[in-house]
Amino acid sequence: MEVENFILRLAAEFPQRKEQLIFLINNYDMMLSVITERTSEDSREGESFRKLLQERTQEFIEEVLSPYFGGMMTFVKEAESAVEKGQADQMKYQEQRIQKLVRDFVAEWKQAIENVNQEVMKSFTNFKNGTSILQGALTQLIQYYHRFKEVLSKPPFKTMAVRSQLINIHHIMVEVKKYKPNF
Repeated sequence: MEVENFILRLAAEFPQRKEQLIFLINNYDMMLSVITERTSEDSREGESFRKLLQERTQEFIEEVLSPYFGGMMTFVKEAESAVEKGQADQMKYQEQRIQKLVRDFVAEWKQAIENVNQEVMKSFTNFKNGTSILQGALTQLIQYYHRFKEVLSKPPFKTMAVRSQLINIHHIMVEVKKYKPNF
């Protein structure tokens, strides 16, 4: 607990949340490696740091995707919430926003994936951890895109012409596989 508080205080020195998360993930990963080496696999300390690592990693994934896909991610969350509450009709006035989201995605998705790859791989000292985080981010991206297509296949969006410009999810999956480690 003392070590965790110390690391949190050190992380708070970084001005950007993403930098704080990188610091926390690298340190939790290193401490988890030491703990696993010195204790049993399922020790209380190991479980605690494994949970912290997982939580901060998930938060980092959202942060790293956000500059490139944040508009789509936000729209998906808003639209799913509106559908869940039976308020999908209130979303029908967002055609221009949807057109921009689709066009931006189509124009920039490959370069954005490469940018995410570069950012993740330079941020983590443990290559195995970095590749795991990258795979998590790319999986999350595919899930968001699938949800985006699902939302657009329902009223009031299913009649929008811009839907024809959506990329087939299999093309995205093929591109993502290029970033899978070969070991």
